[in-house]
Amino acid sequence: MRRLVPLVLLLALTAPIGADAQDATTTSATDSGFDFGGSQPIEISADNGIEWNRDAKNYTARGNAVATQGSSELHADTLIASYSGSSNQIDHVVAEGSVKIMSPSQTAYGDHADYDQARRLLVMTGAALKIENASETVTARDKLEYWQDQDVLVAKGDVVILHSDGTRINGDQVTSYFHKNAETGKRAAFQVKAEGNVRIDTGKEVATCSRAVYDPNTQIAVLTGNVVLTQNKNVFRGARAEIDMAKGVSRLLPSPGERVRTTIQPKQKSSEGSPVPSASAAPADTGTVALDTAAAQ
Repeated sequence: MRRLVPLVLLLALTAPIGADAQDATTTSATDSGFDFGGSQPIEISADNGIEWNRDAKNYTARGNAVATQGSSELHADTLIASYSGSSNQIDHVVAEGSVKIMSPSQTAYGDHADYDQARRLLVMTGAALKIENASETVTARDKLEYWQDQDVLVAKGDVVILHSDGTRINGDQVTSYFHKNAETGKRAAFQVKAEGNVRIDTGKEVATCSRAVYDPNTQIAVLTGNVVLTQNKNVFRGARAEIDMAKGVSRLLPSPGERVRTTIQPKQKSSEGSPVPSASAAPADTGTVALDTAAAQ
């Protein structure tokens, strides 16, 4: 039997962490975020019925449960919506089994989702955590957290961001900070941080470091902590790197009192006798190395 029950609950999606065609560590803009606990009603349907427990103050929908509000949907094997006091204001939502949160622009997947209205925190966990849209896919091993009041999305545990152009970003934790664009009225990331075993692979060069911070407005990424840049067979090492993705220039800087180290491989002859191109760079052991990333193409 299929039943429909209206509840006071608002569902929507946030933009995933990812990269656009020019960035390696930006996120897509959207005008909607996770916004549970609102005043708009939704419909909840389930194949195996919906139970209302007056004493426990919750509704439980079982069997292909679907909660729909506008163009957003929450799917799960089981949905439990709890309320407090004498009102029907939902303050805790739990989704179990084959969880999927959908909006017109992206979809999030997990095994478990938990929203705490008091903390304004949504947490998704599971064996195959994923957020995807038309241009990127984000996966995480441990959890995805959305802190609604701060408008912050955190992916934890072996995070992988794969963009449609082939750019791949790895890190132990990636945090995206959002705000509303005054001109467009849409939400956009103003800062993205990747921490722990960070690796950025554009297919033309690879950068590894302990921490990376990206500013989508300036399109500049700052890498710190055991920075290693690899272009073709050439390797550059320093304490800090500044990568201007708009200009295609990477700048490697040393720690105070130290020097930048580079290893430049000699050009190799091809079978026809013509040299094989290699990345251009400043001489090794200088204080600063400026790299033109276009040279590696």
